[in-house]
Amino acid sequence: MKENTPGGIRIMGVITVLWGGLLFVLGAGMLALPPEVKKEVVQQLGGDNPALITPIGIVFMLLGFILTFNANLSFRFLREWTRRSEEQEGE
Repeated sequence: MKENTPGGIRIMGVITVLWGGLLFVLGAGMLALPPEVKKEVVQQLGGDNPALITPIGIVFMLLGFILTFNANLSFRFLREWTRRSEEQEGE
């Protein structure tokens, strides 16, 4: 890897974790809405089916979880790569 790649991975990972967390919280908030509020929101948006909010909330939560999980895997792989490269330099 280039010298600046680990720093770039860390920066992109933090942005991904923040974005994934935001999506997860947004999805959980959509699922927690009472039925009356769901109806009102859908009417304000010009729709007619408040039942669509629940699957959208589930998708947001799933995407948030996947993004956060992926960023955590990237951090783990980066730590392992750093450890191995330090061991090779020490030999």
